[in-house]
Amino acid sequence: MKRFNDWLADRLSLVLSMMSTFYIITLLVIVPLFWTQPQGFVAWAAYLCSVIFQGIALPVLGYTARKASDKSDALMLKIESLLELIESQQIEIEDELKDLK
Repeated sequence: MKRFNDWLADRLSLVLSMMSTFYIITLLVIVPLFWTQPQGFVAWAAYLCSVIFQGIALPVLGYTARKASDKSDALMLKIESLLELIESQQIEIEDELKDLK
């Protein structure tokens, strides 16, 4: 069950963090305003807050988080390769020091 939940969460987070999801949600939010609009300040404020923060902003936040994660993954790979290089250099230096003794 845990493996299925992880798989489903990965797929949903990928789909929900795509910019195409942002555009689809934006259209789904704006198109109904042609037929009916909220009446009054409170209705508009509630509509805008719920729509912008829940519907439109969340895919963008997910997209930027995924981009940051990709960058940090690439950085970690570079760090790992540098560590391997340092370790191999250290082994070579130790071998040369042994030969000098």
